[in-house]
Amino acid sequence: MRKITLIGLFIMMSASVAQSQVLISLLFGDKLNTGKIEFGLSGGFNLSYLRNINESKGQNNWNLGFYFDILLKEKSPWYIGTGVFVKSNVGGRNVPLDYEGNRAINDSVYIDFVAANGKVEKQFNTFYVPLNVRYLSKWGIFVDAGAQAGLVFKTRDLYSADIDGYTLEYQVIEGAINNGLYKWFDGGVDVGIGYKTKKASGWKIGVWYYAGLTNIYKNDLGYKAYNSSLYVLATYPIGKKKAEKERAEKANAGK
Repeated sequence: MRKITLIGLFIMMSASVAQSQVLISLLFGDKLNTGKIEFGLSGGFNLSYLRNINESKGQNNWNLGFYFDILLKEKSPWYIGTGVFVKSNVGGRNVPLDYEGNRAINDSVYIDFVAANGKVEKQFNTFYVPLNVRYLSKWGIFVDAGAQAGLVFKTRDLYSADIDGYTLEYQVIEGAINNGLYKWFDGGVDVGIGYKTKKASGWKIGVWYYAGLTNIYKNDLGYKAYNSSLYVLATYPIGKKKAEKERAEKANAGK
């Protein structure tokens, strides 16, 4: 019980961070950028799908978060890349109605969807924290490899069908901790490749692939499926120029 309470508090705190992260970044970005740490915002697109459910298809989502790039050694090409994907949905669509891992719904409603050849879309609202080792070449090309851990704070099963030009929908939305079906934790490995500009702003763009290794279902249910996602993201440092200018002024003042 204590564990569930602590997780719940963390979720509420994280939701508050999601609403204010842009404002905080703009106000304090220069304080978070140092000679070895680069801080900024990340955003883009991700195509997610559910492995082990053969009939399912990909799901399109938007991504928003913040990042830290940590230089391991001065003038070294090696970095640690981390941060938080605050808005990061994963899941899949086109799951068959008779798939055992769907939430049970009212029999009369279920019959309507069966008659209309309906499908189910599964969505997992998740805070992800990547932790990657990065090699940045002198040409600006970089490669990433590491792990990614996620906290699932909300799940949705959306039943939908088209009937004579109209869309019939029924959805079940629950917190992932107490729903009895899905796990609240998701984790796996990721790899990426991209380009970082040599301009003063230092923005970068890249593609990352995440392969979940954690079964989305609780272990005693017998179902197995895994989240995977292809990310196309761009990052932009916040306050980097100001921080570098202040460091240069201090260095000159000390001469």
